[in-house]
Amino acid sequence: MTAHWLHQVEIKLDRASAAERLRRIEAWCTDWQIGFRVLGTVTEDLIRVAFEEARFARAFHAHFGGVIAPADELETALAADAAEVDLYDRLAGDYPD
Repeated sequence: MTAHWLHQVEIKLDRASAAERLRRIEAWCTDWQIGFRVLGTVTEDLIRVAFEEARFARAFHAHFGGVIAPADELETALAADAAEVDLYDRLAGDYPD
C-alpha cells in the first residue's frame, strides 16, 4: 500500500450480502468520482476501503457506516513494537544469564 491510500474505513460484510454491498460501494464511489481501493483484513468478515483524502473517508463513513481507521495506525504500531523491544532489552540487562 502506498502513502496515497492512508485514509481508511473498516466495514463488516456478512457473506450473504457481501456482493451486493460491494456493488453499492462501487456505484456510490463511481457516482461521486471518488477513487478508492478495497483492502482485505486478517478477519474474513471485514474489509477496509481506502481513500486518498480524509474527506472521502469521512463521506464514505457517513453514508455506509463502519469505523474510520486512524491514519497513523502503522506508525503507532511500529512505535509500540519499538518500545516493547526496548523494555525487553533493559530487562535483559537487569537480569543477566
